[in-house]
Amino acid sequence: MIYLHKLLPLLVSPLAIILYFLLISFFTKSRWPSICAIISVIIFSNPIVAQFGKTYLEKDYPVIELKNIPKVDSIVVLSGMIRNIEKTNGEIDYEFSEAVDRFEAGISLMELGKSTSIIFTRGWLAWSVGMPEGEYLRSLAVARGINTNNISLTPEVKNTDEEAEAIFRLLGSNNTIALVTSAFHMPRAIKVFEQRNFNIVPIAVDRRAGVSKLTFLDFLPSGNAIAENSLFFREIIGRVYYALIY
Repeated sequence: MIYLHKLLPLLVSPLAIILYFLLISFFTKSRWPSICAIISVIIFSNPIVAQFGKTYLEKDYPVIELKNIPKVDSIVVLSGMIRNIEKTNGEIDYEFSEAVDRFEAGISLMELGKSTSIIFTRGWLAWSVGMPEGEYLRSLAVARGINTNNISLTPEVKNTDEEAEAIFRLLGSNNTIALVTSAFHMPRAIKVFEQRNFNIVPIAVDRRAGVSKLTFLDFLPSGNAIAENSLFFREIIGRVYYALIY
């Protein structure tokens, strides 16, 4: 099933849409699909379009001051912030992606005394290598001064739904949790955690829609814009999926 979850967004991603138009053009010998492919490239590679997409995904959860949130039963930090790196000797090393704010927010909440419990999820896919993400994050949290007795890990999980179920099995229902994840991911994370009857304090971090002045560079095609628009498609598909099953 996890392969299906990962494959579906690829089938309706910007690059896939462009490829479909090119294939149609090739087999039908018509120029209109080729023109549509060119228009798609222009749209999906435009930084302004990507900015609108990121802003839409993050609009429901504005920035909040961590010191102002109430105390909670537990702080839950969702996985998705570590990339595995192979060293020259063949061993696996670990580096943060831009979603490092998830970890930092979780640690900050503990330091602020918002809870005595923090939970990391053992994110793990069939093609993963090295240790599950939560195990590495636990070691970093201990190095940052968090008591190991205050840190819990879930079993291995593959997606947000499995994370929510694993947290439910650890805590039970009707607990108040500070749910820490990326702002673009928060709406569907809230959806699946609410199904387990958690009282949720959303901690939306890792914001992608930055603020800057408009320049002529924003009108030029960008590979980053294609990647960001792909994220938009993937997240919308995830929201629709969870809306249908819940």
